[in-house]
Amino acid sequence: FGRSRRLAKDFEATIGSATAWVLLANVRLLTRRLARA
Repeated sequence: FGRSRRLAKDFEATIGSATAWVLLANVRLLTRRLARA
């Protein structure tokens, strides 16, 4: 339980960067689609 608790804390700390990476990936996909069109 202690291990999973630490993982949960790390997850909470990385949620911000994770959302940033998702946004970055979406932007890349959008730019690719716009470039094709």
